[in-house]
Amino acid sequence: MKLLKSWNNYKDSKHPHGRLTLSKNRFPVYHNSQFAFLAFALLIFSCEEKIPTIQNPGGFFDFSTLTIPADSMIFAQAVVTPDIGQSDVLYIGNDENVYAYTLLKFGKIKYYLPDSVGEFISLKLNLRSDHQYRLNDLTGETVGINVYHLVNNGIDPWTESSSSVYNFNIDSLNCELLTEFNYSDSDTVVFDLDPILVSQWYDSSDKDYTLVFKQADTTIAAIQTFYSSEASYYPWLEISYQADGDTLTANILPTEDLSILKFKKPVDSSTLFNINSGRASFSVLKFGFEDILTDENEYIAKADLRVSIDPVLTQRYGDIFYLYVNLADSSILDAEGNLDPGYDPVDQSYDFYVSVGVSDTVAVINIKSLLQGVVSKYIDNYGIVLYTVPTFLNISTLSLYNASDQNPAGVRPSLHILTMKEQ
Repeated sequence: MKLLKSWNNYKDSKHPHGRLTLSKNRFPVYHNSQFAFLAFALLIFSCEEKIPTIQNPGGFFDFSTLTIPADSMIFAQAVVTPDIGQSDVLYIGNDENVYAYTLLKFGKIKYYLPDSVGEFISLKLNLRSDHQYRLNDLTGETVGINVYHLVNNGIDPWTESSSSVYNFNIDSLNCELLTEFNYSDSDTVVFDLDPILVSQWYDSSDKDYTLVFKQADTTIAAIQTFYSSEASYYPWLEISYQADGDTLTANILPTEDLSILKFKKPVDSSTLFNINSGRASFSVLKFGFEDILTDENEYIAKADLRVSIDPVLTQRYGDIFYLYVNLADSSILDAEGNLDPGYDPVDQSYDFYVSVGVSDTVAVINIKSLLQGVVSKYIDNYGIVLYTVPTFLNISTLSLYNASDQNPAGVRPSLHILTMKEQ
């Protein structure tokens, strides 16, 4: 209102306007070019009006800055069973950070084929590779991928919605080697399988419908990725067969696909918290600021939470890391700060996300919506949840320093706030 009043007072005041005066003694006959010039000049000078100088907002508002130290923050780390069956990519490989293998299930072969098939002529598997991850960003030896048939007496041991490294171990099951192929980056890989396999799936004499993909030489430090059935470049079986005297082809997608990821580096929850999609680890942060920000008429202009990144346990494979943030609610933490074991942030819609660059040493998270809501008394302060979604297309881990006094002061988190209030 003060800005508008300043402008109106200025508009109402008397001030001169520029104008062009022509001599009365001049005979009023002009060439076209002269008339055009005079008309243009008249328009310019008659419109001359200076824009008023608006008073600096600092004259209307009081600004103040404050910092919430790490001592006023509560951190809680959790790891939940990751539901990563909806990821667009599948992982196969081994390095110092993770061991991964992939499962493909073709459980509805007969559903997509006619009731009567005379002969299965050929069977091919088509995969579209995505990217190869190497911690040193260097290409190296050719990586071979082994393809196995999981044999389990017709008992299906996994589902993409419930299986993970915590409840599934491929080494305890019988896998028969079918073939091997070499990984090629960003390419379509096609290889032959014995058509007897699809014939047995079709007539149900073999009810083990899972193929397993593992890196052949695990001494090579590399992680390979392929697109899953959730992506546009999905895997499929190409089946050639004869029916009613015709040779036909059917392309059949997996009914389920899943990568099992085993992260090798433990989470040291005493001084760090890790954010990861494959391990489904997340953290809850609660801030104590209610005794400092007590005026509900105060506007939060800025509230930056700065969290330092641990360079040892962080693994980003040269990619940007997307850190998702939810405003927490009362169901997450109890009075003692313990996490509800059934809480999974992925079940909630995120409030915003922050991109963390490859060379960043600090993650900066703007949480002014939380502070403003608490100050204005329309939400309660339960903190925030930091996580990354299972569909995040890499296996990166972001390791961050928590508020523990075991950490050096320079890397402990802090919350920097700028407030403004009308005078």
